[in-house]
Amino acid sequence: MVDLIIRSGHILDGTGAPARKGDIAVQEGKIVEITDSIDMHAEREWNAAGKYVCPGFIDIHTHSDFSLLANRFAESSVRQGITTLVTGNCGHGPAPSPDRELGKQVTIGYSENFNTDFGWDHFAEYLEDLFSPGLSVNVAPLVPHGSIRLAVMGYDARPPTKVELEKMKDFVDDAMSAGAAGFSTGLEYSPGQHADKNELIALCSVAASHGGIYASHIRNRADTFMESVIESLNIIRKAGCPGQLSHLAPRPYANEKFDEVLETIYQARDQESLEIGIDTFPDVWAPGPVVTLLPPWVYEDTPDRVLDRLNSPDVVDQCRETFQNPTNYLLRLGGFESFYLTCSKSYPELVGRNFQEISEIFGADHTETIFKLVLADGSDFYNVMLRHIYATPEDLQQLLLQPICSIESDGVTTAPYGPLKDFVFNRSSYCYTIRFLMEYVIDQKLFTLEEGIRKMTSLPADSARLKGRGRLKEDYTADILIFSLEDLKDNTTDDKPSAYPDGIELVMVNGSIVLEQGTHSQALPGQMLPN
Repeated sequence: MVDLIIRSGHILDGTGAPARKGDIAVQEGKIVEITDSIDMHAEREWNAAGKYVCPGFIDIHTHSDFSLLANRFAESSVRQGITTLVTGNCGHGPAPSPDRELGKQVTIGYSENFNTDFGWDHFAEYLEDLFSPGLSVNVAPLVPHGSIRLAVMGYDARPPTKVELEKMKDFVDDAMSAGAAGFSTGLEYSPGQHADKNELIALCSVAASHGGIYASHIRNRADTFMESVIESLNIIRKAGCPGQLSHLAPRPYANEKFDEVLETIYQARDQESLEIGIDTFPDVWAPGPVVTLLPPWVYEDTPDRVLDRLNSPDVVDQCRETFQNPTNYLLRLGGFESFYLTCSKSYPELVGRNFQEISEIFGADHTETIFKLVLADGSDFYNVMLRHIYATPEDLQQLLLQPICSIESDGVTTAPYGPLKDFVFNRSSYCYTIRFLMEYVIDQKLFTLEEGIRKMTSLPADSARLKGRGRLKEDYTADILIFSLEDLKDNTTDDKPSAYPDGIELVMVNGSIVLEQGTHSQALPGQMLPN
């Protein structure tokens, strides 16, 4: 007798192979048999006739490092069929944090309103806090470069000394020994932008020695797009590890040909056998903190000093040139009518409005508007969020079509209740998986259903080196999703992104049911990966 048999479903094994009708038996968290018809008894049977059965989705690029501590049920992820999250992306994350106040600065989603302790110095201590009470999803945590650099050098805009570099290497080694899946950088952000390739190769080599991956938000996706990709390829090459180039769409004002950038990546894969993956979220809009519209010197500091600057008329005056003659990578995207407020605890009535409208409501110029929005949320200033143009529809489609491109959220786990109720990051946090299937598989028919599922299961599993995951296969872990294709529906909109999808009937993590017919079981079977 086994624990569970899923009967008569259309099985999508995650590899891109054609769907086939059959049964799946699960015992002690593993898939023990897949065949046309299983002749054995089970503690429980699930009739999946007319439904599709596939591996649980793997979000290879998420910023849920802290929000998981505030809601361990991972509601917005589980309810769109996600069973595994890769966290710590873009060099952002909560550990290591020997200086807690600086650590909070590079932790996306940190908020004092969550009433969740930020009580660790080292990565291992953070992992203990994250996993010991349990989670409803698996997590493969990356150790973030930004946290490590702040721990050793603060915001100093210079190369590290030999002693400082050794300290940073020790932090990476400690994190990898504690269970990190790899190392990440955010080279367009502070403090990652201050690092040179020698520093990054040295730190990435430590992760590689533990079998970890290197995931990078590269330095520039516009004027020096090709140069930035080549820098990342050189780091991957010299460190000797798999690489993942995050949300790789060119900025709309990029002056380099995307075809040539992609060809460079494929040449490195085909001619040198480098393990390189890329990813994107399926949306032309991207999330970002409003404060990053300002010069980095305004917010590169402890929260109390940043708040002093945000409250200074002299600082406002100094920043006006930034908005009048923009060089900032976000401001170059267009006028204030192209930025929309998505999260503000102080001005919830303005959420959904563009910044031109908000400036008119405030009776303030653009510079004063940004300062007023950010300052209003006090020490949570980094969680005042906007959405901005990420890519043209044509570039996004070209990226999605790449066979090495995983589909991800660039989002967070959240929920429309409890401490995360007003924490809004992007639409993808609630529904990128279903949105991708609906828009690009069913409506536009850019992919077969089998290929669409592969891009959210076995492909990210292989790219993140998550063994025994991402496929429906005997002896693989039972991370399983059952959905009704005809009932799939994305209920999010740009203005109202906090809505669960329809059509997800069952979600199983490590052999335990966490979601069934719309009801979360509150089970916490998630594991740290790789394991």
